[in-house]
Amino acid sequence: MNELSNLFVFLFLFIFLFFSSFNNAQFIPITPETTLSALVIDPIYSFVPLYSNFMQCFTNKFDILIEVSSGFSITGTLTNDTGYYFSLKKQIDNKYLYGLNSNYAPTVGSYVQEITFTTNDTNTHIYQLMSTCNDFKTDNLNITSILKPFYLGGTFYYYISVTGIEPAFPKSIGTSGSVQPVFTYLGGSAPYNYMVQMTPDFSNNITQDIEVTLAFNGNRFYPFKFKSYYAQFSEQDLPTIHVLDYFPPNILSTNYNYTQFGYGCNPVLQSNMNSNITRPFQYITSSNGNSYMVPIKGKKGNITYSGAISQNSSFYSTLGIFISSLSFTPNIKVYEAPSIGVNSFYISSIIDIDIPLYVVGFTNTIPYQYTDYSYSYFINFVQSWPYGFISGNNTLYTHKVTLVQSLVGSLIVNNYYSFGIDGKPDEVSEKIIPLNYTTTILSKLLSYQFTRISSYKYLLTLNIESVNGVRNIFFSQKYSFIDTLVSGSIYNGTFEVIISPFEIGFIAITDLVGNYMNYDLGDVISINPIVTLQIPMEMQYKLNMSSFNNITFLNNDLDLVTDSYNVAYIESDEIPQDIPMAFLLIDTISFPIDRDITDFATILYRNPFTYNNSSKKFESKFILPKNNMFGDIQYIIEYGPSTSAIYSNELTNSLFAKDTELDNQGPIFRSIEKIGNGSIISTTGTVGWKFNITDDLNGFESGYIKVMGSVDSSTYEFNFTINNVIGDKFNCQYQIKINISEPCISQEYRIVRVILFDTNKIASRFNQYFPTLPTSSIINPFINFLDVGVDEITVLPFTCPTPLSTPGSKPILLSFKSSTTTIDVGATNRTISFDFSIDPGVNGIKQDQLPIVYINSLFSGLVKCISTIISYNTNNVVYKCSTELPLGFGYPNALTFSLYGIVNNVGFFYGFSADDILNITNSNYYTNTTLSFGQPVIQSTNPYYSDDNSGELIIFGRGLKSISRIDFVYNDSTLSPNSATSINSYGSSVIKATGVKKTGKPFIIKAFTSSSFTSNEFTVKPIYYNATKTPTPTSTPTLTPIPTVTPIPTNAPQKCQGNPECGGKNQGYCSSAGCICYAPWIGLTCTSQIIIVPQPTINTTNPQTEIPTTPTDNNQTSSEESQKMIFKSLISLVSLRELNFNNEEVKNHIFDQWIYTPINQFKNQYFTTISSTNITVTLEWFNQTTSIEFANQNLTMNPSTIKYTIEITNYPFVNKLNQLQLVMSASLTLNSNDICSSNQFGNTSTGDDSNYLKIQIENHSLYGRFIKRAIIDNIVKSVNNVLLDSSLNVIDSSSSSLQSFIGITIPYYTKSIIVDPDFSVLIDSKSASDNDDSVCTKNKSGLTTSQLAGIIIGSVGFAAVIIITSVYFIVHRRNQKRFVASVNKKMNEMNNNK
Repeated sequence: MNELSNLFVFLFLFIFLFFSSFNNAQFIPITPETTLSALVIDPIYSFVPLYSNFMQCFTNKFDILIEVSSGFSITGTLTNDTGYYFSLKKQIDNKYLYGLNSNYAPTVGSYVQEITFTTNDTNTHIYQLMSTCNDFKTDNLNITSILKPFYLGGTFYYYISVTGIEPAFPKSIGTSGSVQPVFTYLGGSAPYNYMVQMTPDFSNNITQDIEVTLAFNGNRFYPFKFKSYYAQFSEQDLPTIHVLDYFPPNILSTNYNYTQFGYGCNPVLQSNMNSNITRPFQYITSSNGNSYMVPIKGKKGNITYSGAISQNSSFYSTLGIFISSLSFTPNIKVYEAPSIGVNSFYISSIIDIDIPLYVVGFTNTIPYQYTDYSYSYFINFVQSWPYGFISGNNTLYTHKVTLVQSLVGSLIVNNYYSFGIDGKPDEVSEKIIPLNYTTTILSKLLSYQFTRISSYKYLLTLNIESVNGVRNIFFSQKYSFIDTLVSGSIYNGTFEVIISPFEIGFIAITDLVGNYMNYDLGDVISINPIVTLQIPMEMQYKLNMSSFNNITFLNNDLDLVTDSYNVAYIESDEIPQDIPMAFLLIDTISFPIDRDITDFATILYRNPFTYNNSSKKFESKFILPKNNMFGDIQYIIEYGPSTSAIYSNELTNSLFAKDTELDNQGPIFRSIEKIGNGSIISTTGTVGWKFNITDDLNGFESGYIKVMGSVDSSTYEFNFTINNVIGDKFNCQYQIKINISEPCISQEYRIVRVILFDTNKIASRFNQYFPTLPTSSIINPFINFLDVGVDEITVLPFTCPTPLSTPGSKPILLSFKSSTTTIDVGATNRTISFDFSIDPGVNGIKQDQLPIVYINSLFSGLVKCISTIISYNTNNVVYKCSTELPLGFGYPNALTFSLYGIVNNVGFFYGFSADDILNITNSNYYTNTTLSFGQPVIQSTNPYYSDDNSGELIIFGRGLKSISRIDFVYNDSTLSPNSATSINSYGSSVIKATGVKKTGKPFIIKAFTSSSFTSNEFTVKPIYYNATKTPTPTSTPTLTPIPTVTPIPTNAPQKCQGNPECGGKNQGYCSSAGCICYAPWIGLTCTSQIIIVPQPTINTTNPQTEIPTTPTDNNQTSSEESQKMIFKSLISLVSLRELNFNNEEVKNHIFDQWIYTPINQFKNQYFTTISSTNITVTLEWFNQTTSIEFANQNLTMNPSTIKYTIEITNYPFVNKLNQLQLVMSASLTLNSNDICSSNQFGNTSTGDDSNYLKIQIENHSLYGRFIKRAIIDNIVKSVNNVLLDSSLNVIDSSSSSLQSFIGITIPYYTKSIIVDPDFSVLIDSKSASDNDDSVCTKNKSGLTTSQLAGIIIGSVGFAAVIIITSVYFIVHRRNQKRFVASVNKKMNEMNNNK
């Protein structure tokens, strides 16, 4: 048996030595390996310094796996290098994993250490480990600047290529000299390998090269010149003038004293520049450093930038290539942020109760001034008044809170209780001594698994063992808490985390006592078998510029008057299809790092790429915000873990904003008026403010204003939206009122916080003290009132006629009960409610100040429950509140309750901490927590877009493993509820469901388990998205003609008509083709004149618009009858018909639902789908004569013309001999019967080879031009326009109502078609009664009939001179007749409403 054992050891050692000799040549045994063998896992023996100018190597560590023979064990480890030490990481049976860690940074040189392992047979096993800290060889150093620099967040970024450094590249390159850029190593495989960040200090010429000296250890220096960021622009694009505005205007006046408008809110400088580049050289320097001016508004060539002026600061700006400077020395008084003035601080312990507590309290020496307090005890959180304010008023108060005691503590981690004013250093930091200490054994990651659930989301499953219990798990950019525990316990359980590639660079596990275990990528997780922490292979893929064949966009050269719904496409022969990538916008609006970093953690929105097998491209849909900066739109393509990214300047194809006007400033107050006289009138009084809010381009969307009392901290919070204001979003009024009744006190009411959002989510913010931002000055909504002063604007005094000054008796807490003594924080229903009653005392309680119940946890922070009054009398006020706890909140510890915010009528506030509630009869001060696993909870879904045709929805939550049914209920009344058609579960946290109906409105989802549990209802809010291809602009000629199929039909010559012929010599002339008219005359006889009408109102539901037009007859415009006459026009895109070769209808698709998208002031768009065919209708209004080109034909658009561009994608024809017919309806009515009307359809004579439709009532006409050509499959071909009045049921023609159906007949095609009709408004020299086909009614009153206003309406779908009509789904011809009948009914109703 011994011989067999020895043979086994010999074979193991042979195999071990054979396979390890290649990688472990620098780790060799010195003594024979008898009962022990050792191996370095993934060894790296050769290092270089992290920084080029350093001589030391860092983070030298080795993982050594040891296996001993059966019956033996390791009894000791030792190294003769005192700079290293051993730590046991894992042991399983006879296998040991030791970490050999360095506690110093070895300098350049070679190192040999002897390592000794001792086994229980007293034998020593010695190994030799050799490592090297290599110096850099730079004899062949070469540097090349690869890409043009770009600007982001106050810094200029360069990409460079560095070669000739051996044996490896440093992580960063040091520099010497006045310019100290930061070099970051990106990897050696790309054409560039370093990113350089710098803020150059130009002395005079901004286009001059920037000299940088690279520094290596041993006094080696290498100078290099970077091209200036501004050298890439031509000199004529650089600004040559700037006009400065100051807020307040007289800040530079001699002896002008300015007090900050809130803490950190300095005077503001705005510079208006004729800049054709987005980032002209312009910044303000002060003792706090340099701050670049922020662009806030304007267009290319006229941009306004904003910056803050400090006490002693200088403004530097470019004028051409040279720099001008201006110094400021204003008298600025700092708006001092107060301190607490902690007095009589104490921490006491209450042990002999169910849930032991710490009681922490103090009194103040400095009056409270509306600041937020920050607290730290295991976690950090910030709370405003009334939390902790136990009694007193703002001048003198007592502060007391209670904390759940941690029963055990760590021997290696100290815990402190700290607090202070948020934004300032803590005023108290006290070490907490635990009752007992526990083991220092760290948590262990036993196993892990990545499961991909979408193109950019993974489910990471972790099995963790923790002696002290898991508190949280931290990844490089994500925190995970107890709610991710899906089975087992916090001591040995399975956790599931939804994670994206950028969020994982390491895994750190913290236990309940604060011990911390970190796993980096590559660390050993298991030794039997050997498993290391690795991310999936597709995450490890490295991208560089050469990875991309091409990157393009659905739309480019963008018009950003509205949001751009767009798609990014990546073409690559190299990138694997499963690589997770995301598209991130970092433009001025999407990534407001220069303006507002309040929500910095969430401002980067990642748009995942998915691979399209049909197009062979990666595709990412994104929304570029409207009213953005002109020029190149910066973006990032992110991949892999941590900071792996490709910036847009690295790629050849840019995303470009051509037409845009910047709005980078939130709503501001234009005027402010104080309300009330500041005193009681009779028994009540009112104080408040009336605000005029303006936002020129984006428009105001929502706001928040917080007001507090100077004596009792009475708090009033006002949340309001555009629906609560008077006026429109560009200029509106909102007022806040505070009602006061006796008994009362005299005090000031102060605005302490304001947030105003525009429709682009750009905010203006004001905080009296904190939190303060670097840009607080320029985002201040009170910018127009800096000269008035913060106290004059934000403070409103109130005088009480008979104030009381003594507190009287303190309110008494009579009872306090929670709805449960144990709550399952893993359940679907986690609602907890409270009932409490208070004896208000002799002075009574303010009924508009509602007490707040605070639910305290040890590791999860606070949850607030704001109460409501159930009943009120002089001896008993009854309150109730209810709130839902977050998943996992507080588990495994108890939750304690406290009550604050009771304000009496004489200026004093009160509260009760948990130790106070503890002593109230029939009350409970805590509840225990449990955590179950089986109940389903829906927490979120993947982004769901309104154009989604897949019906797929990814649902995230907890307890989702056994879901058997998911229901969808829609807010859209046209969609009936339904259940998911398929359900795929990923662990317990993710479901992928199908069957969602396409909708742009919110819908509710609910899940059901096979064990009869029902989830919460969760509302999904689809993101409006309409990424249609923007048609090629028609206002400029096409440079390259589209291929044309010949012959294209031309109109036959016509005989010149009219008396006089062609309207006379001043209106037209006779040609061989017929009458040619002089503008503004039009028509076969040049007797109709184009008239100017206002741009019609756009219907945002469907392509129909109503335009009421009054008569303009010279003889009757002033008559009473004339003034009552109103013309109404109706144009509709009716249907798309498929016809066979005999022109018989095969299919008929009635248009119903449309998706509306505004493009700019004069252009709008509608989108709909029938079967698999997309129809996009673009309506463009022309307010002046414009030449355009369509289908290789030059056309003139007259003023007050509306043009329709209709694009139809491929259509599934039943037969290749069939054709399509686009059916439109046009009608005109007048609310009078004493008139004549006529209807004409024929060929034009102006050389544009078109058909015309003219509907005339009296001397007004609606005139439409239908071109006889279209772009079909990218080729110009002919189409046939036909009048369908004989085959469709039109309204009975009368003198006051006319209707026609026009069909645009298109031959068979395979890809797409574009047609382009237009319409105008005419006034005719002759009445309709002069036409042979006119229909007239007698004027019974004997008066002359008024003029009719007509309007030209065009093409298909988008209305601009029209009335709304109902359109219904109709599939067969019988249904179409019903639709026509409904239109007729609508027309008759219009006649009846005359």
